[in-house]
Amino acid sequence: SHVARFGSEMAPKSKADVLAGLGVECFKKGDTGKSIGFFEQSLALLEQDAPDPLLVTVLLNLGVAQTVQGDLIASRRTLERALELQERALGASHADLVGTLQNLIVVCSKLGDTEMAVSYMQRAGEITSCQKIGVGARGVEPVETSPKITEVEES
Repeated sequence: SHVARFGSEMAPKSKADVLAGLGVECFKKGDTGKSIGFFEQSLALLEQDAPDPLLVTVLLNLGVAQTVQGDLIASRRTLERALELQERALGASHADLVGTLQNLIVVCSKLGDTEMAVSYMQRAGEITSCQKIGVGARGVEPVETSPKITEVEES
């Protein structure tokens, strides 16, 4: 993290950006409950604005924090919403969907919904295969057994 200095050319961060960043920091420090509060506040602000790319990141981070907190039903709902927004913005076979699908595999497995977990796993595999066939595509990391938080990018 860097501090903006007086006279800096850096654009001021939005309140939603700041809240999302606080959510990531709390999550890293192990305070999942507090991180969920910050992610939810950021989400409420982002939903008021025109489509913001930060919205998907906040939904993903909220879903991961909810998983760690043990609220798998809320996590699944949140991650499915993030996936829906990603599909709308990027298309159904974009590489960026793989991470979201991997998080959904973890959540559905923990909920005992093996059928849905397998469906998400197949879809992630298809996207990965298509990416590997494509020119200059990079491989995707293997499926993790725990969800991952996405860093909030500095503006």
